[in-house]
Amino acid sequence: MGIGHNIKLLLDGKGIKQKDFAEMIGESTVNVSRYLKEQRGIPENLYPIISKTLNISIDDFFENKTIKSKFIPLIGKSSCGKPKDYDLNGYEPVPVPADMYKEGMYAVEADGDSMSPKINDGDYVYCQPNRIIDNGNIVHYWLNGESGIKKYKMNEAGTIISLIPINSDYDVITIHHDEKHELIMARVVGKIDRDF
Repeated sequence: MGIGHNIKLLLDGKGIKQKDFAEMIGESTVNVSRYLKEQRGIPENLYPIISKTLNISIDDFFENKTIKSKFIPLIGKSSCGKPKDYDLNGYEPVPVPADMYKEGMYAVEADGDSMSPKINDGDYVYCQPNRIIDNGNIVHYWLNGESGIKKYKMNEAGTIISLIPINSDYDVITIHHDEKHELIMARVVGKIDRDF
């Protein structure tokens, strides 16, 4: 018994019909039926989608195939435009490749196009706190409670931080060291399905 059989058992246990599962993963019902009967192999590009849809670990479920993943919390949306105050609670976990995984990682969903074409509206980005942030790195930040994604730059004197959009239609956010502010940053280290 292989992967298709295991998925069928899991679907049965969760009460999910094959037709509904096919819609969830963007496949035809005929193909899903063949995958579950193990008449056809499951394409590897579907593993992360199946993993997220069924909230399972690829490591555990796919019997140590070459694609491996861990799960990290998706904590909410983050502005790629004007910073906003978002509710950063209650989202589903998302898979991250096992070789990229670090303790404490989390993901946010980009909201807007200020970081386009590198990060587009709706993209999930992986964030790693407690990692050194150098000029030019992309960061997820909280500035006075508002969540955003921008490129980080500090001036030579170490007195001004600039949070810079890639899309020039948006303004640079400038923070002077003598201003009262609360700034927390985590380095963006990747995006679902593509490393930076």
